Amino acid sequence: MSARCDLLILGGGIIGCALAEELARHGQRVLVVERGRVGAEASAAAAGILAAQMDLPAPGPLFDLCQAARRMYPRWVEHLERRSGTSVGYHVDGILYLALSGREEKAMDRQARWQTKLGLPVERWSPKEVRRREPSIDGSIRRGFFFPTEAQVDNVRLMQVLATACRHAGVELREQTTIRHLLIRDQAVHGVETDQGTFEAPIVVNCLGSWAALDGAFPLPLPVEPARGQMLAFRAPKRLLRHAVISSRAYMVQRRDGRLLAGSTIEFAGFEKALTLEGMHSILSGVHQMSSAVKTCTFLEAWAGFRPYTKDKLPMLGKTSIDGLYLAAGHFRHGILLAPITAKVMAELILKRGQTSLDFSPFSPLRFSK
Repeated sequence: MSARCDLLILGGGIIGCALAEELARHGQRVLVVERGRVGAEASAAAAGILAAQMDLPAPGPLFDLCQAARRMYPRWVEHLERRSGTSVGYHVDGILYLALSGREEKAMDRQARWQTKLGLPVERWSPKEVRRREPSIDGSIRRGFFFPTEAQVDNVRLMQVLATACRHAGVELREQTTIRHLLIRDQAVHGVETDQGTFEAPIVVNCLGSWAALDGAFPLPLPVEPARGQMLAFRAPKRLLRHAVISSRAYMVQRRDGRLLAGSTIEFAGFEKALTLEGMHSILSGVHQMSSAVKTCTFLEAWAGFRPYTKDKLPMLGKTSIDGLYLAAGHFRHGILLAPITAKVMAELILKRGQTSLDFSPFSPLRFSK
């Protein structure tokens, strides 16, 4: 079997689907190749916390990118919900970070100072104020740092809505299709060979996340590896938590229906998607350190997923040394947040011959070959 299109997107996670939908709305014939099911890997395994401030300890290109993504998110969500008629559970509830030690308090205080100088809101709450605002938090804490403009989204529902929007835009989604190798001639990409046949296109974008190196078949060095994260879910009373609550040990985020998500580990164990006693104990210990109220919650399920990690903790976005071959991978913990801005600027890069509204040069994949 053989097929031709204008653009091939490798990987049907949130980055690949967001880019495919963006390109299709600009008149491109787009085909997405996914080895499993669309959105079934990191995009579904996440908790949907959209942290554009809280976990960015210093200003820089990634911080700026996250701010641009946050500005885009409400309109992007509105567009997707209008296309599908389904809510994605986007709420600007804020994130409460709990400093458990003096060192953590000082570090977060430094972060709060430079962010407030940039005009971004950060509130400092005493332990008494934390307990007034979040009655379920009864652990020993030094201080709470509240980021009121941070948000959350139901990432599983978001992926379902995004897949629907892709199909409405004319994107062809080829699931259960394994990539064998890229078709490269004269230093230019011409498509991809899969177990379902050959797909030809003058432009190919690698959005494979933790699998971006294509098991060694990718023709360029890609220092991306999977960082395993284990997650737990519980049934809890509604409004047990009013915000996403995070410490250095664990985090908790509650959906509107009461479902409570707790996570997460960062483990470099290759592609072993396993749940371990050590990992689950680490999460539970961190959660109990923040709140005793979770002890009565009912366990529902647990899972593990892979976040694409790069050695400099920056995503890889842009052109490669192979003509027509682009990369959009390595978003680590910010993939859900960065999906709309990645899609927008990558589409500009591809369709406008390098003229973009945002400087992507700090994220160039070529930085690793220098």
